[in-house]
Amino acid sequence: MPLTVALWIYRVYFHPLSRYPGPASYKLSGWPLSWQAYQGDRHIWHLKDHEKCGPIVRIAPNTLSFNTVSALSAIYGPRSANVEKGEWYKTFDIAAGTYSSFTETDREKHAVRRRWMSPSFSAESLKANESNVIDIIERFCGTLKPKDGGWGEKWNASDMSTYLGFDIMGALVFGADFKTVQEEENRVLADSILPASMLMYWVSYLPLAFLVRPLLRTRFFETVGSKSVADNNRLIDYSQSQARIRVSELREEKRAESGRIDFLSHVVEAEDKKTSLRPTLPDLGTESLNMINAGADPFSGVLAGAFFYLVHNHDALRKASEEVRSTFSSPTEIVNGPQLNSCTYLYAVIEETLRRTAPVPSHLPRVVLGGGMMIDDQYFPASTVVGVPMYAIHHNPAYFPDPFSFTPERWLGNVPELSRRAFNPFSIGTRQCSGRTLAYMQLKLTLAHVLWRYDLREAPGEVGRGGGGKGMGVGREREDEFQMWDALGFGRNGPMVEVRARE
Repeated sequence: MPLTVALWIYRVYFHPLSRYPGPASYKLSGWPLSWQAYQGDRHIWHLKDHEKCGPIVRIAPNTLSFNTVSALSAIYGPRSANVEKGEWYKTFDIAAGTYSSFTETDREKHAVRRRWMSPSFSAESLKANESNVIDIIERFCGTLKPKDGGWGEKWNASDMSTYLGFDIMGALVFGADFKTVQEEENRVLADSILPASMLMYWVSYLPLAFLVRPLLRTRFFETVGSKSVADNNRLIDYSQSQARIRVSELREEKRAESGRIDFLSHVVEAEDKKTSLRPTLPDLGTESLNMINAGADPFSGVLAGAFFYLVHNHDALRKASEEVRSTFSSPTEIVNGPQLNSCTYLYAVIEETLRRTAPVPSHLPRVVLGGGMMIDDQYFPASTVVGVPMYAIHHNPAYFPDPFSFTPERWLGNVPELSRRAFNPFSIGTRQCSGRTLAYMQLKLTLAHVLWRYDLREAPGEVGRGGGGKGMGVGREREDEFQMWDALGFGRNGPMVEVRARE
């Protein structure tokens, strides 16, 4: 006990970060941050802490959160930034046996992985796979079609968006047809993604996470951790088995000069030109799982958020629908290209949804390296953990006036420079999400196809599903705000939506 008290005194009064504001409990221990991550409320507390304490907040004994454009640029922007991904990332893929392009902390190894992955997300690859994406979206629209001329059956936009995202990424990564939108018995894997992500997220924030990592694939931890651990292991097993199958298939197909175009086929044959390194079978399994998770869940969450904000903002829904219907004479014309890009209001709806529902709401930590670094004209020593939370900076009124309103118009015309610089739904710099272009393509195509065909409304008797309200906890009082439970991606539920064929 005396040693604990001495440690607390040091952290509060003598630690290099002692002069930065923050609740006393944050300064004493990392457990409050772990609890926030477990509860899914970390993004809310980030915002509230910044509102109370200012642009720099000490959120753990050795961790600072920033809420400025200049910090965002300094930490994540330049390749020369004196930071790296730290211990937090090592939990996510450790059970799979190797790190992915998201979790690899070593800069050079990460660069190799990015070069392996880049052909999958190239313009040529996306164009070659676009027809597959459209086919799956059209099937999704067909599933929603009412059986008669009126409003159809209600559906949970969070659930159906998850299944759509999983179907798209299954086709893109593995060349598979999961049909989870259409067939309930096929949804086990899709239903595993978010619970597994939420588990790995809060476990990564445990102060003693390094003790937990070796247990993640054990029967003991699966018993103790129940469904979430089983879900994570199920996804790992599936991705590894698919990688083995596809390696074998592609070798046969190569001899037959087959023209497979799915993402995994690119990675299987990858060889880094600088190092001559090639991905191993564990690499292929981990990267496949990373692509499925990163491509399916953030897209699904943002799509559900778009449905929520559209059915709660009738003027925005009307403008987006009229724009799409006046641009295309039939749904067969809705493809990625100049016509779709001309739908500026639809694009503004997507941007505003990404602002309100950032795919990763809380700050992605970086560790300051030897020699320290300057952020916002202040020096921070080596080993300091720093970051900028997306939800907080996206709701900072200095960059986005009236931040809790859903206002697509803020993205039309001359967008203020500070707003552009603060907007970072896919991060920035060398660690920017590789699937950014794909995510925009999926969102634009899905919303355009749905809005061309259908009128949308919130299902009667289900008003409020997906939004906030009294009794939901601190920061969750707003009925017109789509509620997120913070993770890599985010938990969500709703809205309940009905469609009818357009008049």
